[in-house]
Amino acid sequence: MGKTFSIKVLFGIYLLLMAGKVFAFSCNVDGGSSIGAGTTSVYVNLDPVIQPGQNLVVDLSQHISCWNDYGGWYDTDHINLVQGSAFAGSLQSYKGSLYWNNVTYPFPLTTNTNVLDIGDKTPMPLPLKLYITPVGAAGGVVIKAGEVIARIHMYKIATLGSGNPRNFTWNIISNNSVVMPTGGCTVDSRNVTVNLPDFPGSRRNTPWRILLKRTKALILSFGCHH
Repeated sequence: MGKTFSIKVLFGIYLLLMAGKVFAFSCNVDGGSSIGAGTTSVYVNLDPVIQPGQNLVVDLSQHISCWNDYGGWYDTDHINLVQGSAFAGSLQSYKGSLYWNNVTYPFPLTTNTNVLDIGDKTPMPLPLKLYITPVGAAGGVVIKAGEVIARIHMYKIATLGSGNPRNFTWNIISNNSVVMPTGGCTVDSRNVTVNLPDFPGSRRNTPWRILLKRTKALILSFGCHH
């Protein structure tokens, strides 16, 4: 009787341990301690990059990674970002785009994103980038160090059982003070060949046209000397 009871107790403990492991899902920020759910601050060094039609705010794949503690793709976790994710602080009134798992969405999010599957123990950087949409002529907004610039909500559910659903919120916080560019421009071509005629010593001006956002034209003249 005692032996049977001991076996049942050990088997029960084993099942509890396995259940906890099967449904385990964790993330970390910059290689720090494991995060199982809830709200977490993500401190980023802002170094805005101006691109055609959009300005890169931050590449969060360099900061947030997640994994399945069980591994082996036995009980896969399904991850998506949730509507309501938006810019905050000085960027609150701006719009942009969010890149997630090979798809780009308008930001703030008005719908949930596609699902990213995670089933391996190896930490996987989240495929997540934030962009701001230029609003017109050249300009910028001042972001102070320590300011929350965005809040991103994430949902996780596993395959087996109840799925052990969990909610995460990532508060994106600037490590540095910076002027975030809110304007943008592009050129007709980034590889321009100009054929200049032969001319005797006199100065010739060659006009170039640069298109700013909202199709504003700026004429520049480049002088050449013999």
